[in-house]
Amino acid sequence: MINREDWHMIKQMHDRGCYQKDIAETLGVSARTVSRALKRQGAPTKRHCGVRSSKLNAFKPLIDELLAAEVWNAEVIYAEIKTRGYRGGRTLVRQYG
Repeated sequence: MINREDWHMIKQMHDRGCYQKDIAETLGVSARTVSRALKRQGAPTKRHCGVRSSKLNAFKPLIDELLAAEVWNAEVIYAEIKTRGYRGGRTLVRQYG
């Protein structure tokens, strides 16, 4: 991935008439990266990865209640939350803690 400085270098070299493969070689990136940068007409924007919510989130209060009632068997907890609409797997239930 290129940064703003790389983008400005790509733009300057392209404006001077340099070939994309020569620009790529100078910057140590692929020609395809240079091509994409020129098509984008600017430096890449920062992407923020979203945090996905767990399928288990809605059921954590119920699981906490079961654990407080000394139900420690993950299979029993899994069966209980499955009857209430849980669609995830057993592993998430086992790892919760």
